[in-house]
Amino acid sequence: MYWTITILILYLSTLILIGIISSKKSKTSKSFYLADRKISTLPLTATITATVVGGSATIATAKMIYLYGLLSLWLDIGAATGLIILGLTLAKIVRKTGLYTLPEITGHLFDNKVRYTAAILIILTQIAWISLLIQGAGAITAVLFPINYKITLIIITIVFITYTLLGGQYAVIYTDVIQFLIMILGVCFLAAPILYFKAAPMFSNIPAEQLKFPVNDSYSFLPVISLFFMMLMPHLVGPDIYSKLLTAKTEKTATKAAILSGLFRILFAISIGIIALSAIILVPGLPPDQAIFAMPQAIIQLGPILSGIIFAAFISVMLSSADSVLLSAGTILSIDITKKKNVLISRIGILIIGLLALILALYLNDIIQTLKLAYTVFTSGLTLPIIFGFYKTKTHVTSKGAMLSLISGGTISLLWLSLGNPFQIDAVITGLTASIIPLLIFRDVKK
Repeated sequence: MYWTITILILYLSTLILIGIISSKKSKTSKSFYLADRKISTLPLTATITATVVGGSATIATAKMIYLYGLLSLWLDIGAATGLIILGLTLAKIVRKTGLYTLPEITGHLFDNKVRYTAAILIILTQIAWISLLIQGAGAITAVLFPINYKITLIIITIVFITYTLLGGQYAVIYTDVIQFLIMILGVCFLAAPILYFKAAPMFSNIPAEQLKFPVNDSYSFLPVISLFFMMLMPHLVGPDIYSKLLTAKTEKTATKAAILSGLFRILFAISIGIIALSAIILVPGLPPDQAIFAMPQAIIQLGPILSGIIFAAFISVMLSSADSVLLSAGTILSIDITKKKNVLISRIGILIIGLLALILALYLNDIIQTLKLAYTVFTSGLTLPIIFGFYKTKTHVTSKGAMLSLISGGTISLLWLSLGNPFQIDAVITGLTASIIPLLIFRDVKK
């Protein structure tokens, strides 16, 4: 245990040091927000992959596989599909705008009222995303450190905030490249194969229901479709992903990086599936409220040094997503809410949003519910009006239609989710339906 904790402390200290060094390159708003738009294909692929492989792709998916079976991989399949479609369609359009944020792009497509509404909705969902990542990192570290789980969440939040505050986009990208390499090593080439060989002789003990794919008795066709679209749409239209695409050297760089990130997301999906199935064997019988700890408890059985490296990889997964989402939220608060490209305002925003995410993590304390809250509201409210806006000459969408789409999709999905998905219809389906209606009604057919 001593070696495991030592490896993690050294690793986190290194990341904070990189943040301090990177702060010297973040003197202007363009360097802080966009790394001077100088990022080439390989580091851009690394930072997008490190961003999208977060709590939803690892801890949340593993918990769902542990509880509901292999069909939970639809979360990762949906995300990977969204990234590949993004690369084939919208990535070059996003980079071509030359703007700073997703709400700013939304304002460019429509008007400032739509931009402001989108900014508020995005920040609210980003608080939930960061909360998800805090819970994911907390699940890893709680297995290692003999301290109260809530105190663990507070410590994780401090680390998340600290090195994001220091260096801006340069720090995020530099650390993401390192984290990407450690993630590949620890998750795909160490944890997955080693746990598989450890658990393989007992795989016949896994209930047949949990091995069914693409559906099983827990999740029929419609819920699976909901899972798929809940993850596909935010990876086709996402503020943290777009903030990366806007740092690309060229439109071609943005296109290639999005597609490659989608392929890497598939690799991680396969790895997490293997790890989660192994955890069913190695850590059997956990109740639903403890299932989040199944994967960490399986990993810790691999010995202090090996588990230390693998835990560092999983902490990388959480950190690399959290820094990107925090920076994106701080950027939106400065550029789109206060209408000033002010680094100090962004840093204050990062601090406030990080603390609000911590409060949500302490209050909600259920990573699957946090995941559904964040991705459902974002998917339902924001994705369709922005996609329609990118193809405005064909869809003839208006600013009024976009505004009503944002409000109705986000509000109805949140209400439907809070009511427990009445009539067994998922909130994503209800929200997307509510979102598309205003887009189809309020059109400028003269264009």
